[in-house]
Parts: sequence; structure tokens; C-alpha cells
Amino acid sequence: MTLLQNVEATPRVSALIVSYNTRALLLESVDSVVHEPGVETIVLDNASHDGSPQAVADRFPTVQLIRSESNLGFAAGVNRAAACARGRSLLILNPDARLQPGTLDLLVEHLDRYPRAALVSPSLRYPDGSAQAAAFRFPGLAQVVLDLFPVARLMDSPLNGRFVSRAPQPHQIEHPLGACMLIDRTAWEDVGPLDEGYFMYFEEVDWCRRARLRGWQVWHHPAAVAVHHGGQSTRQHSDVMFAQLWRSRLRYYQRFSGPTYNRLVHAVVSFGLRRAVARAGPRRAALIDAVRRLVS
Repeated sequence: MTLLQNVEATPRVSALIVSYNTRALLLESVDSVVHEPGVETIVLDNASHDGSPQAVADRFPTVQLIRSESNLGFAAGVNRAAACARGRSLLILNPDARLQPGTLDLLVEHLDRYPRAALVSPSLRYPDGSAQAAAFRFPGLAQVVLDLFPVARLMDSPLNGRFVSRAPQPHQIEHPLGACMLIDRTAWEDVGPLDEGYFMYFEEVDWCRRARLRGWQVWHHPAAVAVHHGGQSTRQHSDVMFAQLWRSRLRYYQRFSGPTYNRLVHAVVSFGLRRAVARAGPRRAALIDAVRRLVS
């Protein structure tokens, strides 16, 4: 094989989709990328029992399908799929998200234009067309407080880590919502894979934090759009995922903040979850209390 043939054989994008019991939405997600030119599609199925793997194999025979015998979690699933990928960039796409036409080209063009861009993410829309928060600052104590003691008028504000911009031009952010993000291959190899210490949640926040510490940029492209249903895998076990969310949050603060800051976070979380226990039913109260003990 000549050098030119080898370059041509290298996909421009490897689309990585980690699925768990989201058959119908998974097929929509795959369909939104599998026909794009220069794209290889890899689906890792986390031991679904709804027929997802066979449905993908039957409808999309060109997709590389990896069937895990157990639920590896999201980060480990992405990493295993990425280890098989050959593309010049990696598209991490949730199984309940789908790209709108033209979105992938916009994201690829952006990475090509900015050599220090590690990641670019699109705008997100709910299925009814309404906007979904997609661009964020790294979480801090204000977000912890608002998660535990929500104030409606502040939830979509900069105080809660939201980037509020109506400009159509791409702009730098600190991290996206991880439902859809295109990552440069060189950046992935420099920063490393997702931290598998996060079974679910915060793995993209952690990766972006590490990328920026190494001098890479993280971008948001408002003109690129993906539809995201949101929480279709996690809502199947909502109580367990609530506990997992807080474990991941606490892990993030432990990794990137000092002892004094962590003591303050733990105090706020402990107080907030103590109130939540008092208001919850027996099953959820037990899970909340288990999380609260992590910060005791």
C-alpha cells in the first residue's frame, strides 16, 4: 500500500457510541453518522438486554460492534471503543443523541482551523426544538449550592456555570455537556483517555480540565446542532445514578481542588443531603444517606 492509499484509508472521524438499553434511540444515533463520508462507526454495547446489539448488527452491517459482557460504565466503554478507532478525530456521541445534517462537517472544519483545539461541541436541542444547556465553566462551590438548594431564576445563569452567549460564532468554553463532542486525535493521545474512575458523569469535565492544563483549547460551535433526549440510559436506574452522580462530583473536586476547598464542599454537600434525606422516601433516603456518608 502506498503512503497516499494509507492516508486515504484513514477515516477522518471515528464515531464512538456507548449504549445501554436504548435500542430505538441508538438506531437513530447511528443513522445520523454512519452514512457520513470518511466516518467509521463503532458501537460498544454495555450488556444491554433490549436487543440493541442485534438491532445494530442487522440494520447497520458496516458498524464495528463491540459487545461487552458487563456494564463497563461510560468512560471505560468510550476508552475501549477508542482503542479500536482509526480516525483522525473521535466523535463521542451519546446513544440518545443524533447529529443534524451538516453538523459533523462544521465540527471537523473547526478542529482543522485551530491547531490547539482539543475538542469542539455543538449546540444541543431537545426533541421539541427547545435549547438545552451545552457550554459550561468548570464547576465550583456555587454550582454545588445550587444543585442542593435550587433557585429557579439562577439555574441557567453564569453563576451556575452556564456560558450565556447568543453570538453565532464559535467561542472557547471550559467544558461541554458530553452528549456530543469531537476530539482531535493528537489531543486525545496527549491528554490521555477518559478517567475510568468515573463510572458515569463528569468524565468529560475531568478530560477538559486536563486538556486545558496541558495548553489545549475547548470550543463550542453554536451553528452545529445535535438533538439530545437526555438521560435515557441513566433514568432506567435513577436512584442508583443519583448516588453515582454525587460520587463523580466528589471525585472531581478531590482531583482538582485543595484540602480546604474540599472540606468546604463536603460540609455543604453533607448539609444539603441531610435535608434531602428528610424529604425523601425510604429507598431514595437510603441511597442519599449512603452518599452523605462519603463526605462525613
